[in-house]
Amino acid sequence: MSKSMKKSIFGILLGFVIMFAIAYLPPVTDMMSRQAWQFLGCFAFMLTCLISGALPDWVAIIATMFLMLAFKITNVAGITTEFSGTTYWLCLGVFIMSIGINNCGIMKRLALWILTKFPGTYNGQVTAMLLAGLITTPMIPSSYAKTSIMAPLIGQVVQAVGAEPNSKAARGLWFANFMGTYILGIAFFSGSAFVGLMIGFMGGLTFTWGSWIKGTIVWYIVLIVLTYVYCAILCKPKEKLSGDVSFLKEQYKALGKITTKEKQGAVIIFVAIVAWITQSFHGVDAGFIAIAADVAFFVCGLLTAPEANAKGQWTLLLFIGGVLSIAKFMTSTGVSAWLTALLGPILAPIMSSPYIFVPSLCIITFILRYVVVSQTGLLTMVVAIFGPLAEQAGISMFVVVFVEWLCGSYWNTNYTNPSVLGFIKMTGDKCVDYPCAQKASYAYMVMSLIAMTASVPLWQMIGYC
Repeated sequence: MSKSMKKSIFGILLGFVIMFAIAYLPPVTDMMSRQAWQFLGCFAFMLTCLISGALPDWVAIIATMFLMLAFKITNVAGITTEFSGTTYWLCLGVFIMSIGINNCGIMKRLALWILTKFPGTYNGQVTAMLLAGLITTPMIPSSYAKTSIMAPLIGQVVQAVGAEPNSKAARGLWFANFMGTYILGIAFFSGSAFVGLMIGFMGGLTFTWGSWIKGTIVWYIVLIVLTYVYCAILCKPKEKLSGDVSFLKEQYKALGKITTKEKQGAVIIFVAIVAWITQSFHGVDAGFIAIAADVAFFVCGLLTAPEANAKGQWTLLLFIGGVLSIAKFMTSTGVSAWLTALLGPILAPIMSSPYIFVPSLCIITFILRYVVVSQTGLLTMVVAIFGPLAEQAGISMFVVVFVEWLCGSYWNTNYTNPSVLGFIKMTGDKCVDYPCAQKASYAYMVMSLIAMTASVPLWQMIGYC
C-alpha cells in the first residue's frame, strides 16, 4: 500500500471518528438539537478531509453532501440549492469564457505590444512586466491564463537583460509579472474567476463590477506601489543591467496583422466588460453575461464543446456548488448561533475594532495555511468561525473573505500554492527556481498585511466595518 493511500485511509477514518463523536456524544441543548450536532459532525468530517488532504476537495464535498442526506439533515433539493445560484453560474460562465479568450490570441498580442514599448534595462522591464499584467488583468477572468501567457516571456527577458538565474534581479522580474497577472486581478469583478468563488462565501452579498472595485481599490493601489518598490528598488541589482529585448518586437511582428479571431475575441471581451460595468443599469445577472459571452465564443468558432469539457474546471464547480450549499446549513441548524455564543467571549478582543481584527485575521491566516493544505478548505473554516462573530460586530463578510483569501494565497511552502510551482517551470531553467521565488512570498505577506490594514478606512466609509 502506497504512502498516499495510507494517508487517505487514515484521514477518512479520522474524519468518520470525529463525525460520529460530534454527532452523537454531546447532549442536546436549547441551542443545539441532535440534528445540529449531526450537521456539525458532517462539517467536521469535511474539514478533516480537506485539511489532511485525504480526499480531493471536490470529493470531500460530495461525500459530505451524501452524509448529510444519510443523516436526513436535508433532502436532495436542499443540498443542491446553490447549484442554481448566481455564484455557481458566474463561475461556470467565467471558466468557459477564459478558454475562448485564451484561444482568440488577443491577450498575447496586447501583452507583447506593451512589452515592446519599454527599454531593455532592469527597471524598464520590471515596469513592462507589471504594466502588462495590470492592463490585461481586467480583461481576462482567468488568472492561470494570464500568468501562463506571460511566463515563457519572463525567462527570455531575464536572460536578455543579463540577470543571473535565481538572482534578486530575476526574482524581481518574475514577481512583477506574477503579481500583475495572478494576484492583482482579484481587484476586478472581471479579473479573476476566484472573485465568483469569494462572493459565494459572502453570505448572500451581491456585487456589480463597480461595487466590487469600490471595496478593493485601496488594497489594489497599495499593493501595486509596494510591488513596484520591492521589484524596482529592493531587488534591483548593484550592477547596471541592460540588454537587447528586440526579440519581443520580433515575436510581436511574427503575429502578423490582427486576425479575424482576435477581432472577434476583442469585441466579445469588450461587450462583456461593458455589460458587467453597467450591470446596475440593465440588471442582467453577471453570470448570464458570462454565459452569453460563452455562446458568442462558440458561434465564432473560438471555443468547442470538447475544449469546454476538457478545460471547464468541472471538479472546481462541483466544489463551489457543494460547499456553498453545505455552508447554508450553518445558520438553519443553529450552529452559527452556537459558535457565536461559544467563541464570542474568546475572540471579543480582536473583534472590538477593525484595526485590530483585519491585521489579526491576516496573521491567523498566515499561520493556519501552514497546516491547512486546501486554500478553499481554510476559507470554509474561517467563514464558519468568524462569519457569525463578524456579523455581530458589524463587520461585513466581504472583509472576512477578502482578507482570508488574499492572505492565504502565499507560497511559503510548495503545498500552499501549487500553481506557483507550475508558473515557475513555465519560465524555463534560467529564471527562478522555487527557493528563489519563495523569498518573494515573505515579501507578499508583509505587503498584504499593509494593504489590508490600509483598506480599513475605506471599508469603514462604505459600511463594511
